[in-house]
Amino acid sequence: MATLVLSTVGQALGGPVGGAIGALIGQSIDQGLLGGSRGPRLGDLSVQTSSYGTQVPRIYGTMRVAGSIVWATDLVEGSSAGGVKGQPDAPNYSVSLAVALSSRPINAIGRIWADGKLIRDPEGTFSVGTAFRLQVGSEDQGLDPFIGSTEGISNTPAYRGLALAVFENLELGEFGNRIPFLTFEVIADEGSAFVGAVLNDAARGAIDCTAAEQVDGYAAYGRSIRSAVGPLVDCFAIELVDDGLALRSPAGAGMAIPESDFGNSADAEAQPRTEREQLPASELPAALRLSYYDEARDFQAGEARASAGEQQGSEEQVDLPAVLGAGAAKSLAQRSLARRWTQRDKLTLRLPPKYLGLQPGSVVALPLAPVNWIVEQCRVDGFVVVAELRPSWKPAISLNAEPGRIPPNVAPGVADVSLTLFDLPQLFDQSSTQPTLILAASSPSPGWKSSGAEIVAGAQTSMTRTALRKSALGRTLGVLAAGEPYLVDDISSVEVELIDADQWLMSCDDDALVNGSNLAAIGGELIQFGEAVPVGPARFRLSRLLRGRTGTEWAAGGHSIGEAFVLIEADAVRPLELPDWAVGSQISARIPGGATEAATITATAESLRPPSPVNLAASFNGDGDLALSWVRRSRRGWAWLDEIDAPLGESREQYRVTLNGPLGSIDLTCATPGLTIIAGDLASLGSGTASIDVRQIGDFAASHPAQATINIA
Repeated sequence: MATLVLSTVGQALGGPVGGAIGALIGQSIDQGLLGGSRGPRLGDLSVQTSSYGTQVPRIYGTMRVAGSIVWATDLVEGSSAGGVKGQPDAPNYSVSLAVALSSRPINAIGRIWADGKLIRDPEGTFSVGTAFRLQVGSEDQGLDPFIGSTEGISNTPAYRGLALAVFENLELGEFGNRIPFLTFEVIADEGSAFVGAVLNDAARGAIDCTAAEQVDGYAAYGRSIRSAVGPLVDCFAIELVDDGLALRSPAGAGMAIPESDFGNSADAEAQPRTEREQLPASELPAALRLSYYDEARDFQAGEARASAGEQQGSEEQVDLPAVLGAGAAKSLAQRSLARRWTQRDKLTLRLPPKYLGLQPGSVVALPLAPVNWIVEQCRVDGFVVVAELRPSWKPAISLNAEPGRIPPNVAPGVADVSLTLFDLPQLFDQSSTQPTLILAASSPSPGWKSSGAEIVAGAQTSMTRTALRKSALGRTLGVLAAGEPYLVDDISSVEVELIDADQWLMSCDDDALVNGSNLAAIGGELIQFGEAVPVGPARFRLSRLLRGRTGTEWAAGGHSIGEAFVLIEADAVRPLELPDWAVGSQISARIPGGATEAATITATAESLRPPSPVNLAASFNGDGDLALSWVRRSRRGWAWLDEIDAPLGESREQYRVTLNGPLGSIDLTCATPGLTIIAGDLASLGSGTASIDVRQIGDFAASHPAQATINIA
């Protein structure tokens, strides 16, 4: 048995650099490798040093750095400055020095600060006396003339490949006659830097990455290449594959593995086709704070925060020594947190020997949700390739944010509250004698506060309040295909988009489904979902479905794009009782003073309908009589508690049976779940195909029909 984690590139390079490159096979492969070495932290670039052996960062884009003093003269006394009357004049001093800024060539220097005070403006004008020169750090740059004349040409290095800021006679009077703390706006590249280009340059050819994401500036430094570029790989979810020569971006679509190749065994023993695990939600961060440099605030540290809806748990802090706009930082924080939740899934496949060439880092396409997966680890067990995979992550679109601050966690105003009405079967402990709707309310703003809502039914207006907690409310982005209520629907899926981008939908296992978890309404159908895969900001793909819950299978075949979606949670939706006469009327709900449109629905009293009968069977006996039978269900109880029968749920048991044939129809009522129609009565329907509808008559409404067809001779 062999474990394949790193391949040729990482092993061949060796040492701290080789270990770093090997680790960069991808954050999806071995996150522990990337986390094993301290990377750069925010604030490191603001500390000016003059120690021998200090690392000089490689600067990309535009950054504000302090640099390292690599050469300086002693203080030189100049003219005396006027002192206090009766006291001797205080001398002024100056110094000449060179500061190393970048270990790769740069284009220019913008602003310069001394002790936090701007001494060089964007036009290059100094407010203190000095002569200034920039050595851009080219590989053929010559000696600095002033350093050479001071130290002697034979004792002066050219500092090739090192960008230097050289000051001649920098006046120190404004700084207490001491060398001030200097910081520089280093312009290494024109415009933003591509993340792929940064990785390629920092790895000196051992990485060949085509990632198109951009940062406004980045400083690569640390004890290894891993620590230098690891933050970029992690935050931007860069996927790299070791091809034996270099770490490269995966080319094209992933290798397709059909389901027929799942579940292989070397000893003919039955093996599961897939083994899928999911990290508990308690082990995932509920929020993530991303620290970065904000150019809009003179490159001071900024912070963007993302949260997984109302999940409870730890908060993770991530430092990215990069310059970003506030919107880009907000998007990156949201994506980083969403990726952690998406990649909580672990999939193990047992594949035939033809997949012996499968490598960690490979992208594969599977007939599952999601489709694309990254191979984290492979081992060979008796000519069976055992592959462990994580979902492949695709970045989302950018979000808007304001620079330098986190949006306050305050309750939304009424103007942005959206309402939706649902007409659903009886839920929770709501009344069984009044038609009842479900009122859901949400807002894109953070925080939540219950607000008053105006309900209009005909000419009658009443007031209610939204639920104490915000609903997980949204809409579908596709059409949910028709499905049966009897088995888990592993074929259909639907994408939904929530109104609040900070809310989160979670997957659950089969035991949780049995216990009623993840119950949601899509239009008039109640479903449960086992898998919720984030596919973008506020967007989730729902699959592994239980369809037509609590008797709503009648609505499972009539879905459309843009239907309302809501997660059914007792404290996040509000039951809304209506008067009897409101059935068949249009009901509307709105927030007084709000700007969003009113929610409207035609009340059909689904909460009062008995569920339709099931297992409708029809057969002819020897005399040509038609025997019908069915099984009753009850809106008062879905669990088979006494193992005898479901509770009736109505004051009496009654059914209406309708047969429609080519020439006529028959309407009958009965008090038991079955009846026989004699051959003579069937003759009135005519010869050919006839339809059968069976409805249970409840105290307040009739059920949707159970349906079947027969052929009448």
